[in-house]
Amino acid sequence: MFKNLRILFCILSVACVAVTVFIFVYFLWWGFLPLAGACGFAALMFLCKRMQERDEKAANPPPPTGDFITGKVEDKEKNDGE
Repeated sequence: MFKNLRILFCILSVACVAVTVFIFVYFLWWGFLPLAGACGFAALMFLCKRMQERDEKAANPPPPTGDFITGKVEDKEKNDGE
């Protein structure tokens, strides 16, 4: 879902930037409105990216890393039985 929202917000942001150029030419200061919209859509795009990465990391956690001294990873299943 977040991937689709990222694509949508990216397209909307680029469309706002494209419209901004023409509005600045013809209506001068009114060009800041679509520029603010482009910034808002870009912020939403980055927010969705962060949320997508968080969800993917929760679904597929990275493998455990070793101890910084020995480099070995203790197996929790072995220690639970003992």
